[in-house]
Amino acid sequence: MKKRELWFGLAMIAGGILFLLAALLLDTPLDSLFCGFFGAFTGPGVIQVYKYVKWTKLETPGSYQRHLEEEQIELRDERKEMLRNKSGRYAYILGLLAAAAAMTVFSFLGKLGMVDEAACRLMILFLAGYMVFQIVAGWALYRLLDKKY
Repeated sequence: MKKRELWFGLAMIAGGILFLLAALLLDTPLDSLFCGFFGAFTGPGVIQVYKYVKWTKLETPGSYQRHLEEEQIELRDERKEMLRNKSGRYAYILGLLAAAAAMTVFSFLGKLGMVDEAACRLMILFLAGYMVFQIVAGWALYRLLDKKY
């Protein structure tokens, strides 16, 4: 395993600690975000350092190489690649359906007066923009991949 992966993990931990210090020392409305960034940086950093220590301290020198070869086989397995593609498509469709359902719910809540009308309008416009973005991005990526392959 390369040394830069260790340094990257340590930098992630340091960044997380900086966010924690900012949350504890600064009195801003962003404290909860800083705490979230602390976890988002520190968790992956600790895992990266753990992986580095685990794979550099092995008893047999070839076991890391075998691990990399197995990982490459898993990544290039046609069945698993097909399943990843299919799950991505299903997630895309579910995201579109969830956005459409949320738009409907916000419309009802706004018309019933349970939520401020201006806030509902803003949320509906945001979700509509998200849906248009998803559809255009899906179409554009399909066209791009169709030309490439």
